[in-house]
Amino acid sequence: MKQIKFLVLGILFLVAGFLLGLGFDGQSATGERGEYAQTEQPTSIMIDTGSELLGFSDRSVAEGDTVWSLLERTAAASGELSVAATDYGDLGILIGNINGYENGADKKYWQYWVNNKYAEVAADAYAVRPGDVIMWKFTSSLFKNYE
Repeated sequence: MKQIKFLVLGILFLVAGFLLGLGFDGQSATGERGEYAQTEQPTSIMIDTGSELLGFSDRSVAEGDTVWSLLERTAAASGELSVAATDYGDLGILIGNINGYENGADKKYWQYWVNNKYAEVAADAYAVRPGDVIMWKFTSSLFKNYE
């Protein structure tokens, strides 16, 4: 009889633990969910003009941010970065100028990489994730991955 009580009690604890586990929704202590919680990894932007290298670390990323929105927000906040772009509608944003370096000058163009991988979409179409490292480079080289 004593063994049956322990068996029933053990099964009850197992079922209760299982049901409690199903109710856990993965929220952090801050009340936020998922990868955009306050404990996120810092995102950084580097800009290589060919004659200078600018770095902006600890950029905060909000859900829905793109490479373009983060660059634009960084330029507005920094005071040492100017950015000009043209919106081509469904084709996306084309960066035309960063800090006076104009697309087409010396057959060089602004291109970007995320986590050392060449981006093949417009900057406003690439969703940024916490921890991403974004590199803008003013270069004539095409499709080169930096690994």
